[in-house]
Amino acid sequence: MKENIILVDCDGVLCDWEYSFTQYMNHKGFPTHDASQYNVAKRFNLVPEAGKKFVSEFNDSAAIAFLPPLRDSVYYIKRLNMLHGYKFHCITSLSTNRYAQKLRIQNLELLFGKEVWDDFIFLPCGADKDEELKKYEGTECFWVEDKPENAEVGEKFGLNSILVAHEHNAYYDGDIPRYWKWKDIYKHITGES
Repeated sequence: MKENIILVDCDGVLCDWEYSFTQYMNHKGFPTHDASQYNVAKRFNLVPEAGKKFVSEFNDSAAIAFLPPLRDSVYYIKRLNMLHGYKFHCITSLSTNRYAQKLRIQNLELLFGKEVWDDFIFLPCGADKDEELKKYEGTECFWVEDKPENAEVGEKFGLNSILVAHEHNAYYDGDIPRYWKWKDIYKHITGES
């Protein structure tokens, strides 16, 4: 399995969920309070329950079908697939709503192509990924994530975790490599310099 599978989160890794969600919240009349916050309630100065409600509402909306790609992800995901034969398993804590799941698949296939994907694994909104990552234990697959806690879980299970750099994970000072661009993730995976 480790030879040709790359595990990826979606939001903040493949797609720019943060940009689209910020537009959504601003349109609803909630200005951004602190852009460095990963926690939506803190980012928009809301009570915690309201933050979770808006994330669930957004993730179940048609907006999920139209997320833009994150930075240079399209070019380098396609290169990893076409030039190096990698297939991708997307592990995403989106929603249990099957229509939202279909919209996510549609969005990813339109951005990256159908041939890139080998599996889509959907978890409830905000759910931990521990149980899904455990299924890949010892495979040494690459695991690309933007949340340090999830990247650390991958390391615990013998995966090769990589963090996508964001303002919300700038505090991370552990051993997992952290890259801003997919160009650098591509070089890390392929061993090119």
